[in-house]
Amino acid sequence: MNDNYPYIAKYKMDWFLHSLINHHLNSVIERYSKVIGIRLDFSYNQNSERYKKDYSCLQQDLRKLFKQVEQEHGIAGFFWVIEYGEDSRFHSHTVVYLDGQKIRKTFPVAERIGNLWREITQGDGKYHRCEHKENYKADINKIINHRDTDYIQGLRYIISYLAKQEQKYGMNIYGSSEVPQPSGLGRPRNL
Repeated sequence: MNDNYPYIAKYKMDWFLHSLINHHLNSVIERYSKVIGIRLDFSYNQNSERYKKDYSCLQQDLRKLFKQVEQEHGIAGFFWVIEYGEDSRFHSHTVVYLDGQKIRKTFPVAERIGNLWREITQGDGKYHRCEHKENYKADINKIINHRDTDYIQGLRYIISYLAKQEQKYGMNIYGSSEVPQPSGLGRPRNL
């Protein structure tokens, strides 16, 4: 079942998860007129005790992380999933949305989140910021206006990676922020 949102065709999608991720993005775009996405991956160093533990350790650490991240200036939302790989064991793929009215540069925010991750994991954690490359079909680093359908579709394509079935082994372990309803302030949007 395809939910008509773009996706990376080389991966078999979990359509339930794909739909959840896209509906979450819809809520973010309805609430914030300008949005910037950051793709981050979180895992543990191979020589750490946490690396040997099951997914619940990672899940708990991610919840602690994003409880703090939500308090950061300009955070519009987030969505994360947990996967298991032979080399990286349990790890997370994440998208963090920023309020483009308040924040223009993603690098400082990604660095703060990465430092929080290392702090929460007592140095056991590592993170990777997924950056745009010339051969990529879409660029996550652009400020997306709620009317920029092409950029929004590009962002949907990028975040579809979180919904791939590979490395999930039938487990949908995910977390997301609650997105507040639009405030009703400001200029009404023309559709």
